Amino acid sequence: MTDLTNRLATLRVGRGLGLLQQVAEDEALTGREITLAGRQMMSFASCSYLGLEMEPALKAGAIAATEAYGTQFSASRAFLSAPPYAEAEALLAEITGRPSLLVPSTSLGHQAALPLLVGEDDLVLIDVQAHASLHVAANLLKAQGVCVQTVGHSAPDHVARKLRSSDAPRVWLLVDGIYSMIGDVALFAAYDRLLAEDARLRLYVDDAHATGWCGDRGQGLALQHWPDHARVVVALSLNKSFACAGGCLALADEEQAEAVRAFGPAMTFSGPVQPPMLGAILASARLHLGAGLAARQDKLRGLIAHFNAGAVARGLPLACAHETPMRYMRIGDIGRTATIATALQDAGYFMATVAPPAVAARDVGLRMTLTTHHKMADIDGLLNALSDALDGSIPAAAE
Repeated sequence: MTDLTNRLATLRVGRGLGLLQQVAEDEALTGREITLAGRQMMSFASCSYLGLEMEPALKAGAIAATEAYGTQFSASRAFLSAPPYAEAEALLAEITGRPSLLVPSTSLGHQAALPLLVGEDDLVLIDVQAHASLHVAANLLKAQGVCVQTVGHSAPDHVARKLRSSDAPRVWLLVDGIYSMIGDVALFAAYDRLLAEDARLRLYVDDAHATGWCGDRGQGLALQHWPDHARVVVALSLNKSFACAGGCLALADEEQAEAVRAFGPAMTFSGPVQPPMLGAILASARLHLGAGLAARQDKLRGLIAHFNAGAVARGLPLACAHETPMRYMRIGDIGRTATIATALQDAGYFMATVAPPAVAARDVGLRMTLTTHHKMADIDGLLNALSDALDGSIPAAAE
């Protein structure tokens, strides 16, 4: 059997068990629960960390933009943009503190920016656990003849050795701000030292999973740490905590922004963010710039701290103790992972069952995401269920 055949066979088993590629059956959603196979479950699979997808202001913004501009504005931004685009990018720039471009997705943002920013003689280093979208963009660079090399996960010493051995005019390091599976945070202080030691180094940070719930204005961890560093470029996501659609490129200066805006392949040849989501982006951006963001962020951090403390108290083997909303239990065996995930569903808890190619075979496990829709009791119930699953018994989910 080919590798693809094996992967398809695994996918079909997971789909049959109700673990992968499922479709929620609810007529209306709350953000906290979903219905699968006629059973209501507590959802720990959403990346809408601040719970803003149910925020009345965002819904109203989407409806108002639809009424004003329709469901679609079908034109390339190379020629014409829908009316809300200018205000949306101005608000995003206010959030990031930098020249900012709204892109159809974070993935397409990478494909728009990196081919323009990286020179043919540059060296590109990419963290082995960087998001798959960064690896796709790196492969595009490789196809253009750029030298691309993988470095160990959060391994600044490995990066330093590569820098010392390279005579490239510039060296780009591609990393995540928060890694999407395990939930660990990038080594910002170590990268500070590398930036100071070698003026050739440039950082390109995918901060998708820190957008919104991190930073004074929701600008994420990287921009909070490097608000105006001339050799750091940051990509944000509006699809997760921001609760809309699209991505945002926070460029180092206006010239970079103009070049990517004019010539980035994914800017010129892909479809734009459509009016309903532009309306939601305006509403979400205003909320992020308002006085209530800190309280929402604090609520989420409280839930994360409660989860981590509860996991420690129960002896649950979390892969990472960082205080991020992605909590991961590494199991390492796909059969046992499926058994535990199925038992948890029977108890009323849904989460992501993660297997290759999303992670290495040794890292197969369960990924749980926390949002402000959850209550402390929901987390306690999940942790108790996880604890009992490892012992072979599962309690029912709390109401």
